[in-house]
Amino acid sequence: MARIPQLTTTLAYDRYMAGQRLVSSVDREWRHLVLRSYLEPARQDLLEAPGLRDFTLMTLASGAEHLERNLGGRWQSADMRVNDLWFVPPAPISWRWHSLSDEPLSTLHVHIERDLIDSVAQQLGLDASRELSLGDAMRFNDPLIAALLAALHRAARDPADSRLYVDTLVHALAAHLLQHYSGGNGARRGSATWTERLVPRRIRRVTDYIRANLAEDLAIAELAEQAGLSSFHFARVFRRETGETPHQFVTRLRLEEAARLLRATDRTVLQIALEVGFENASHFSVQFKRGYGATPLAYRLRG
Repeated sequence: MARIPQLTTTLAYDRYMAGQRLVSSVDREWRHLVLRSYLEPARQDLLEAPGLRDFTLMTLASGAEHLERNLGGRWQSADMRVNDLWFVPPAPISWRWHSLSDEPLSTLHVHIERDLIDSVAQQLGLDASRELSLGDAMRFNDPLIAALLAALHRAARDPADSRLYVDTLVHALAAHLLQHYSGGNGARRGSATWTERLVPRRIRRVTDYIRANLAEDLAIAELAEQAGLSSFHFARVFRRETGETPHQFVTRLRLEEAARLLRATDRTVLQIALEVGFENASHFSVQFKRGYGATPLAYRLRG
C-alpha cells in the first residue's frame, strides 16, 4: 500500500475518499473554496488520509454516524448528527465509522484557501499573530457555520447561483471563523475603521459602477475596492444602505435591464443575457422566471 503523504492539495484529496462523489464545485468558476459532498458507505473500517493545506470543515448532510479518528496516535470518537461540524487539521488522520440510522449517510466537505483567510484577517484589522485554528476539536456546533455550509451546498447544486453570491457566503464564513475561532493579540484599533458619514456617498459610487458595468463579472472584492472598504465591511454597509445584499442588487438590476431590452428591442434571449451579465441563456431564463414569473420569451410575447 502506498504511503500516505503528510500534506496534499484540496484537488488531490478526492482520491483518498471512500464514498461516491455527489456534488463538486471544482468545475464551477468559484474563487477561494472547493465544496464536495459524498454518499458514504454505511461502514468504513479504516480510511487513511493526508493533511490538507487549505482550511477544511466537514459536516453531515444526511444520516447519523459513530465517527472515530486517530490523530497523532490517539483515537477519539463522537456520535455525529446532521449539522454537527468537524475540523480537519493539517496532519495525516485515520478514520473509521458506522452509520447510526437507516438514512443514507452523506458528508459535506468545504475547503477554504488560506490566502483568503489571511486577506479577510487583514481587512478586519487583525494582527498577524491571529491564527485561525479549531485545535483538536473532534466535534463542535455553530448554527451560523452550519447555515453557511448548507447555503454553499445549495449553490453548488444550482447552476443559476452566481459567483458573486458564493463570494459573499465564503467571505462571511471566513470573517465569522476569524472572529470566533482565532487567537492572538486581537484587532488593531482604528486601522479598520472608516468615516461613517462618507458611507452613503461611497455606496452610491458602487451602485453607479454596477449600473455602468452590468455585463462584467462583478466580484465582492472589486465592488469593495470601488467603495474604499474591506470586503467584509462593504457587504454589511451595502445591505444597510440599500436593503439588499450586493448579489441581490446586481441580480435585480440585471433583470430590470433585461426586461427593458425584451420590451424595446428584437435582440435574441442569448444576446440580452450576455449583454446584462449572465453566463448563458439557460442561467438567465431561470433567474428571469424567478423574478418575473415567466420565461423571457413568454414575457416578450405578453408585450
